[in-house]
Amino acid sequence: MELVRWQYRNPYHDRSTAPTRQFIFGPHVLTITQQPSQSITLSQNTGFLVWDGAYLLSQHVFNHLTLRGKKCVELGAGSALVSMVAWLKQADAVATDLAQYQDFARQNIRANGAQVDVQEVVWGEALPQALAGSADVVFGSEILYLEEQHKALIHTLRGLMRENARAYLVYKDRGLGEHRFHERARIAGDTDANSPHHAHPAGDAELATLAGQQLHLDAPSYDPLEWLDIGALMTQATGELAVGELLRPPSLTYYDALISVEVMKPQLDMGMLSPADLCEIAKWDPNRRLSLRQVLWVVEELVRCELTWHSSASLLQTMYMCNYFTVDEAPREALSGEGREPRDRVLFPLVVALAHCCRLVWMEYLRENLFSEEDVHFGSQPVEFFGHIAREDVVGMLRSATAYLQDALGTEEDEGEREAAQVLLAHVGLRTRWLRVLADLSLEYLAEDPAALDRGMAELSGLQEAHAAFTKLAFDPELPVTVPGCFDPKCMRKYPSMAPIKPRPLLSRAETHEAFAGMLRDLSLLRQLLHAESVEALVNFLGGFSRRQPTPLPFVRSLVASVLSSNDTVLLRESLVGFVQRAIRETSGGYVWDVLDGLEGRAEVVLALRRGVVGSSALLDDPLAARTRVDGFCREAARHLVDWFRTMCQNAPRQRRVYVKYLASWDALQGDAEELDTWLYAALAADSIAEAEAEAEANDPRCNPFWFSSWVYHVKLLLIENALLGGVRLGVYLGYELAQVYGYAAQVFQVHRDHLDRMAKMTMGRTGQNPGLCRAAGVRRQEEDACVAGLGRWLDVVEAQNYLATALWLVSHACDRLGLVRAPWWPRRGKALSAEALSVWRAQEADEAQATRYALRFRAFSRLNSPTPLTYAGWTDTVAQLDDSPAADLVAHAERLLAKARDVLDRMGRRGSMRGWDEVHRGIRYAVVVNAVALAKLQAAGVARCPAALVPGSQAAAYQRLLVEADGRTAAAEEEEGPGREAEMLKKPVSKARAKRDRKRRKQETGLARDAAEWHKSADALPLAASSKCCETGGHVVLWSQFSFDAK
Repeated sequence: MELVRWQYRNPYHDRSTAPTRQFIFGPHVLTITQQPSQSITLSQNTGFLVWDGAYLLSQHVFNHLTLRGKKCVELGAGSALVSMVAWLKQADAVATDLAQYQDFARQNIRANGAQVDVQEVVWGEALPQALAGSADVVFGSEILYLEEQHKALIHTLRGLMRENARAYLVYKDRGLGEHRFHERARIAGDTDANSPHHAHPAGDAELATLAGQQLHLDAPSYDPLEWLDIGALMTQATGELAVGELLRPPSLTYYDALISVEVMKPQLDMGMLSPADLCEIAKWDPNRRLSLRQVLWVVEELVRCELTWHSSASLLQTMYMCNYFTVDEAPREALSGEGREPRDRVLFPLVVALAHCCRLVWMEYLRENLFSEEDVHFGSQPVEFFGHIAREDVVGMLRSATAYLQDALGTEEDEGEREAAQVLLAHVGLRTRWLRVLADLSLEYLAEDPAALDRGMAELSGLQEAHAAFTKLAFDPELPVTVPGCFDPKCMRKYPSMAPIKPRPLLSRAETHEAFAGMLRDLSLLRQLLHAESVEALVNFLGGFSRRQPTPLPFVRSLVASVLSSNDTVLLRESLVGFVQRAIRETSGGYVWDVLDGLEGRAEVVLALRRGVVGSSALLDDPLAARTRVDGFCREAARHLVDWFRTMCQNAPRQRRVYVKYLASWDALQGDAEELDTWLYAALAADSIAEAEAEAEANDPRCNPFWFSSWVYHVKLLLIENALLGGVRLGVYLGYELAQVYGYAAQVFQVHRDHLDRMAKMTMGRTGQNPGLCRAAGVRRQEEDACVAGLGRWLDVVEAQNYLATALWLVSHACDRLGLVRAPWWPRRGKALSAEALSVWRAQEADEAQATRYALRFRAFSRLNSPTPLTYAGWTDTVAQLDDSPAADLVAHAERLLAKARDVLDRMGRRGSMRGWDEVHRGIRYAVVVNAVALAKLQAAGVARCPAALVPGSQAAAYQRLLVEADGRTAAAEEEEGPGREAEMLKKPVSKARAKRDRKRRKQETGLARDAAEWHKSADALPLAASSKCCETGGHVVLWSQFSFDAK
């Protein structure tokens, strides 16, 4: 019999729980139906899934065994996959299992057209007459995990196997005693385990074959774990195929392509056990008596696991590694408080309290505000968290632990134990407060109890102070004591449905407390969020939160998203439609709602309107239709607006990706808004205005009443700016692309500034209505002054960013011209280019290549109906205008623009109420100041005085071409040189005409080459640190991170 310890895992795909699976064996495809919805445990329903062991055994049977005419019996067949493969090998196959799996096996056999008999066999009991002593080969996959069944299995094997029969058993070592089966079989067969090919008497053949062959694959310990990249292997495997050989029918899916990939590397399975792991697992004793220092060590490790889990790791990599955390039931002494051991009185209360904290966090994760592939690895393992224990009982257990530790401080004689008791007492206090904070700040409490926020904030403040005091406790975090076997880093083997997870080390103690302090600090922002007094303040809060550094942990971001929008409400108090209406009124005025409210509720207003103050039969005859149409638009806009707000709670890379996707939907929404504005404008038109006069007024941008479309366009421009800013902040753009990105951003900011200025003029002109649309006396005047003030704040911020972007655009272009920012193909100073590299550089510098790069970089923005995109031709025209000025002038103009940005920010600060703009104002001012200092350092470094900075850009480009060509000629000459080729280096005779042309060309290039060499020398003399700080720091860190506030 072959006992094979196996490991199989496809790290790129996991279909173990799919309702239907396909298995390929040569030209044959077997389709197996599974029942993953069944409650599957070690003792029930395991046969309703195809485990990897069955697949591996089937592959061995198909590829290595000759079974023609042999009687093959499969034990524990389940889906009968192995039996069907044996039938494919022309064997007389019989699938056996318990009665509950008979119909399931027959269903799969019929579906695949196989001829396999199905029999019921109960191990240890009498066999059917047709099977007794008839088997030539016995198969069993994954049937050794129940150690108490080994004796019955041996009895059944004795009854099945005829003389010279062989059994093939495959198992995965899950630490459940599978390896002990071989020893029991050896004892039952009275064989020699050290003689794999021992010959046995014929009379003992049925027992001897149990130990006839042994194959042990003892995998070494891989620490750290290694991962295999199969991409290179697949490329190598398909490299010899001709084009078209890989084409398959349209039905080919990604799963079909990956199902045939077999990954047999044990490093890919985190459940792989080495002998050292088995030794450590054997040390675990749940009843071990623990000292206070050992309890402290376990608690400290659990806290590290908890914060590592909060930092996007999996439960299997953190909490589930602790055996105390995954026990089925806490000891009775721990629940009753009657125990006298530190394990019962301190450790288990803290473990149960920690589990309840994790449960509250997990309930927030289940709201699906986050994404498994980026934020939290949800997995498919069960999550219990001691949910059967009430929260009041948990608090009582912590209170009992406090009393026990206080008593230990007075009675314990060992100094180390007293110190451990002191630290544990602080842990209990922190855990109690943290449990209360999570409960009070959960969405259910905040929605039901108005006082929960204040109560939670008070607890949070106390927790922050207690945690700050805890971090100052004088104790050695590297405790000399441990609890053997307490933590199982390879606990994944207990959850066979899990795919491998990328290894994730635990946070250090310092990183743990830093992460916890940051989470508490970020949770305190909930008060500011719930108390946002306007949509403007809410947008500013979310903008700062989305760029907060360090990035808030997933739990905080999920909770902010839940509070922001849940159950069709915003901030737990306002309907979505009402919130969108308020957002539009804050930027476009309330004229439309004034008219609608008057028409619906006040008879004197309707009478005044009918007298001709505002003439419109469409609104007067059916005002409800107008309200319905406006509310319908608001409902549609609410969906887009909430999606945008919730996206600002995601991680930075996902934010930018989603912003680019949202642009198309906001562009379509703008079209709907323009249609609604046009309809309202026609409905509110006054009869007293002549058509020609109305047409003239309609062309005046100060009077056009674009109430809804103006707001949508404002938000769309914000999305474009956020996408550009996020790309630079994440390093999406390369150094040589910064000038293009800054130039494009400056254009968008300019368009946004003009739009806000037009909106402000419309609002000040009596809320944007046409002069002929006079407001009736009965229609109330809305908060027009507040609307104008809010637009003024937006205008100041956008204008300051416009100056800032333009300044960095000029600086980036100047540094690019000076050779301080290079494309990847740009030649490095002091090194010659090979002829091949020179040709590549010239090809990359072709206009077509530059135009292609430009189009791909701004493709998402060019597809929008508005604003009008900056084309590549327009970009080159703009660059040509900049090239007419020396680089020194560009840098000087950038300094003046930064001064203007500073003046705009000062003006904004003098406006009075900032309405949530404080952090944004401070961030932009920081960016302006730092960039101004960087420019001053660049000027002091001699940029303005070097020859390259004092000539126009066209001449500087000529210098660059000359230098590259010279480097290329040098490289070509170096390539031609070589030993034994001195004769070939002699000057060859040339014609008189060619010599004349060469002399003329050298004469023309002499002056320019001399200037180029001087430029080259001056550029080399520039201190790259200063110039790099201006370009790299100013671009990557300062300019686009003005909202990246350091939480500290």
